[in-house]
Amino acid sequence: MHITLRILGTILVFVAVTPFQLLPPPGDREIRTVHWELRNESEIWLTLEPSDAKGHRAPLLTFTQRFPGRVPPQQPTDVEVRAYAGMFWSPRVEFWLLLNDTHKIDLVSSFSQVFGLIQGTPSNYLSETIPIATLKQIASARRITGNALGFEFELTSAQGAAIAAFLERMKSRTPVRD
Repeated sequence: MHITLRILGTILVFVAVTPFQLLPPPGDREIRTVHWELRNESEIWLTLEPSDAKGHRAPLLTFTQRFPGRVPPQQPTDVEVRAYAGMFWSPRVEFWLLLNDTHKIDLVSSFSQVFGLIQGTPSNYLSETIPIATLKQIASARRITGNALGFEFELTSAQGAAIAAFLERMKSRTPVRD
């Protein structure tokens, strides 16, 4: 009886600290929304699955906006950009985009440079907040290349268009539905 209660307690603690996963996982260029009723908070996010010049997968990229309630109270001023290492071996603290082969946007803060990668579950990742003006520059670029966690990539024109669609979705202030 005592062991059963201990096991049950361990399971409950594990469930309480395990992040909730929305299934099925989002695919490349997919924009998703969710409203977390208990927190009264909503999220809109875009998932990108970039590849390198040879077609090999690079770390997963996400762009996320969070806000209280179901409708953004105002136009967004910033967005979170995250690179997930996933199963990639030995990721580095490196995250930048090169727009049109000329304009480099470094997405690694001094905090990340000092403290390194954040240990996520199950992946290592870097997460930074960028202004909407920077997202607009990214969305209007003809060519987007970069490096996420030490892995080079190039976004397709469809992925660039998805960033522009994500920006428009955030500007629309459409209510988030369950």
